Amino acid sequence: MVVVLVGLYHYENFPLRIMHPLLEKISDIKPYTIFFKQGAQNRFFPPTRQELELFVKIITELKPRLVGFSVLSPFAHIAKGLTRLVKINFQPALVLWGGIHPTIAPQNCIREADVICRGEGEGAIAELVEALRDGKPYQAVKNLWVKDRGLIIRNPMRPLIKDLDAIPAPSYNNDSYYFIGRNKLTRDDPVLLQSSIPIETSRRCPFTCSYCVNSILKRLYRELGDYVIKRSVGNVIGEIKSCLNLAKIKTGCITFYDEDFVSEKSWLDDFVLQYRREIGLPFQIKCNPNHIAFDVLDKLTEAGLFMVNIGIQSGSDYIRNQIFHRAEKNKEIINLARKLASNKLMILYDLILNNPYETEETLKQAIALILQLPMGRFRFFSLNFFPNYPLTKKALKDGLIRPKGYIADNISKNIRLWKFIPRFSSDKKQILQNIIWLVSRQHILARHVFARKGIINYAVFGNSSGSRLCLSFLNFIAFISDRFFRFFRNKLHKDMNY
Repeated sequence: MVVVLVGLYHYENFPLRIMHPLLEKISDIKPYTIFFKQGAQNRFFPPTRQELELFVKIITELKPRLVGFSVLSPFAHIAKGLTRLVKINFQPALVLWGGIHPTIAPQNCIREADVICRGEGEGAIAELVEALRDGKPYQAVKNLWVKDRGLIIRNPMRPLIKDLDAIPAPSYNNDSYYFIGRNKLTRDDPVLLQSSIPIETSRRCPFTCSYCVNSILKRLYRELGDYVIKRSVGNVIGEIKSCLNLAKIKTGCITFYDEDFVSEKSWLDDFVLQYRREIGLPFQIKCNPNHIAFDVLDKLTEAGLFMVNIGIQSGSDYIRNQIFHRAEKNKEIINLARKLASNKLMILYDLILNNPYETEETLKQAIALILQLPMGRFRFFSLNFFPNYPLTKKALKDGLIRPKGYIADNISKNIRLWKFIPRFSSDKKQILQNIIWLVSRQHILARHVFARKGIINYAVFGNSSGSRLCLSFLNFIAFISDRFFRFFRNKLHKDMNY
């Protein structure tokens, strides 16, 4: 029996790369996985006609009994369109949706699919596949919602996986993988052509930021087992060695995708010893600014750490603490950043803009904070409101967004807004956001050209006609600079058929 898994806009897709080898272990099951397009720098381009035709061609050739989509909220309408193509071109296939979006918005998703999987999929999908293979009923499988003769059967959730070592590691360079993107189909695994190997050592995140899915999942899984679990160090080292053997170009570093890599100190002590002895490559991590001790940072640096990604998200302690439900303060962010710089580590800062809770004053606080931070790269995100998140509920209650304007079905139609883009405007908040973008962008040397001469401080914090004129000038520079770089970037993407 043929099963086709489909991932959207993420070639690394850990869940599908784990599910595929798990299904391979089930007798008389032949899984295939389609990785449909790759996002680029928080930019997501709609599928082209050629890419949709390639998808249909694979489905009609493989004739699957089950097509399973892994769906994130921003790509729900992409999954909806691909589901319709499956139904039109190969009606016998049962369509399953799994992943984050069906877990948090099941009522929306069950309208589109025959079956949805809420929560972890390893056990549920294995049982579903075995039932389909054997011609047995699957309507009572835990974690599944099933359409059955006009009714929707909503099964309870099963306990969370206790031991990540017991499930397969992500699979790479598999002969049953298809990669669609840039109007082409390839069977070569693009991840193995990167200079960095992606690794995930844990599942889920210990924090509950109001704009993040963990704020929902932590409540949903409360009675189902330990929320954050970690693979053994030996298991992780084994996966890295396997990937190094498969890599088709020289590997420059390891990228750990864990939301908070430093969550377990005893695990880290063992990791440092084994990693330095058996791998020795530079690596990069994410961490929370108030969740890492400096002595741990020193040990990781000695083991090969070269870059740390930290979330600022707002320059305002109030917004970060009270609106975003993040505990760190500006002082802690500055202290950590200076420690990272003293260890000669590269820093990647994350910042969320287009947040309706920001005011002129809080945006000025963000500029003041950035001017105190050591040099580093910035990633800017435009705040989006996802279904049922605490921040979404608060914004609806406060009248900052309209029920039809936030995400359940509409967010994916606005996925190009995921990335913050400076806009020329006379609105003071927009101008200040443009200045934040300008002062943070290394590619125009804004910190060197403007900040050292005090122009930023004069323009933002001054109260004279000269300072207002200077602010307008910087606003114009931000807008023109963004248009200049986007013109050449878009031309490059067009030439590469993104």
